[in-house]
Amino acid sequence: MEIKMKKRFEYKNLPDMQTIRSEIKKLQDQVELGQTLFCKEHGVKTEGEYKKKMMNSGHRHIMKHTHIGYNTWDTTKKCVEEVYSQLQERGSYIDRFGFCLDNLMGMPEKWRAGQLQGTGLIFKNEEEWKQIGQIVPVQPHCGDMMIGTLNGLENAMNALRAGVTTIGNPSHYYTYEWPGIDEEEYRVMDIIKAVGVMAKFKEDGAIIHSNLDDGYGGQLHDIANLVGWARVERYYIEDLLGGGLGHCFGNLFSHPIMRIIFNLAVWEMNPNHIPGSMIYGNTTEYGFDFEQNCGALASFITGDIIGQNRLATGHAVVPIPVSEAARIPTVEEIVQAHMIADKMIKKAPCYAEYLDWDKIIAEKDLLVACGNLFFERVMNGLDSLGVDTEHPGEIMGAIKAIGPAQLEENFGVGKADKMALRGRIPVRPTNSVSDLKRQEHSIIVQIPGLEKSLEGVKVVICTTDVHEFGKQIIKDILIEAGATVFDLGTSIGTAEVLDAVIETECKVVLVSTYNGIAYSYGKELLEGLEKRKLDGVSVIMGGLLNEDLDGDELAEDVSDKLKEMGIHADNKAEEIIDVIKACL
Repeated sequence: MEIKMKKRFEYKNLPDMQTIRSEIKKLQDQVELGQTLFCKEHGVKTEGEYKKKMMNSGHRHIMKHTHIGYNTWDTTKKCVEEVYSQLQERGSYIDRFGFCLDNLMGMPEKWRAGQLQGTGLIFKNEEEWKQIGQIVPVQPHCGDMMIGTLNGLENAMNALRAGVTTIGNPSHYYTYEWPGIDEEEYRVMDIIKAVGVMAKFKEDGAIIHSNLDDGYGGQLHDIANLVGWARVERYYIEDLLGGGLGHCFGNLFSHPIMRIIFNLAVWEMNPNHIPGSMIYGNTTEYGFDFEQNCGALASFITGDIIGQNRLATGHAVVPIPVSEAARIPTVEEIVQAHMIADKMIKKAPCYAEYLDWDKIIAEKDLLVACGNLFFERVMNGLDSLGVDTEHPGEIMGAIKAIGPAQLEENFGVGKADKMALRGRIPVRPTNSVSDLKRQEHSIIVQIPGLEKSLEGVKVVICTTDVHEFGKQIIKDILIEAGATVFDLGTSIGTAEVLDAVIETECKVVLVSTYNGIAYSYGKELLEGLEKRKLDGVSVIMGGLLNEDLDGDELAEDVSDKLKEMGIHADNKAEEIIDVIKACL
């Protein structure tokens, strides 16, 4: 086994667990649970307690969730009220709202200077936090920019005091970054303490939400390994730190039956039966064709409903509005998605009775067996590398140093094959990998004379956030065309791009963005090129080209503004070769 460790810090220097537990106890004493309108109405302390009551009642109530993504409290509050009231008027319901916090919330205030603000909420104090559960009797959920960031402890404590009892997202540790800030030891300690504080309320039903797709789950190629990875997270969060972990997935799962199978597999490896938070919508199938998106919505939501009817695991279903890939959805579009889900809740049993459940269970059993094998291989591998597998900080630091590719190459359960991606044939390839290759192929066949068309051309490529699939498609097309591609990775700041341009002498920079900073990022990058006198360098941007400008509250499309600055922003992958040629 040959593993190259890219350590971000020396995890052997972390405090011992006895010292850490002493600090956690002091923090636990500072927090008491608040009560939301939802918990008060249902007579429970936490959302987890409510979920368990529903799961054990024999009544299959399908919980429904919606994310709210505005950047001011007044607009957010108004949206929550309107969605709730409109659904009530139409005889529908909603159980939980996810509040999208800005990426700045993921770091302490002392480090926010110079960081670009996105399109999410920023809470300024504990009093603002407390309002989150007092709008309507719908339970608030805080997933992003919480546990797993540089500010998770403070955010989690404020959320608990406000009555938020399902809090994410430890998976973010492995993928979310803030340009120019390298405080890995601080971050790991913050995560451990935040999980420890949550553990105080485990028996009350507090849930640590982990969206697998946001972390290494979105970068593994084999679903069997992903099941094992879920057990790795559960080991250090539950067994070592005493928290209650509820897994979320779905963003990258396009196959409705595999969504059922995967959930059954992860549930079987959940001995404490901690309820799940939600099964997220398959956003990778969403594009700018809203009618096509409607079909994708009906497909994934039906699978999720069938799964919950078969085995209640506490997960809410998430009807993603059809406009999600284009902009922040309106109240009407959110309500529309819920009405579609309501119809599928009624119709899903019609499909379920004709499914081959023996085959589904057999697939689940295969994933569980392989997942357990992956877990054992990872833990044995960490031990052989000298990692203290009783210390959660060492485990997290070492796994991040190893990275998802080496995890699969060295510990994956697929059959070894030198010609296969990552040297193994997946037991069951992830939908994201399969979908990525299909999308890539459909684009490549539309490009005449692709082979060697960019031979000798050097290109720098990166993303401004954690989303990497658009970048990967463009990268593969460029490699097919013979270009030399310098892939900087995800969550890359403009300073790193500028350094790469100088080092590689590239004349073309491609940037993929989905976190609402397209205009600011593009402007900062062009100013940097000018300041460093890097003439003749062309910038191409794609993805979700929007931003909230001038306090408009709702992010707007900034494609035309980017073009006015001289940035190529047509956002058409099939034309990327011609665009690059025109730049040279």
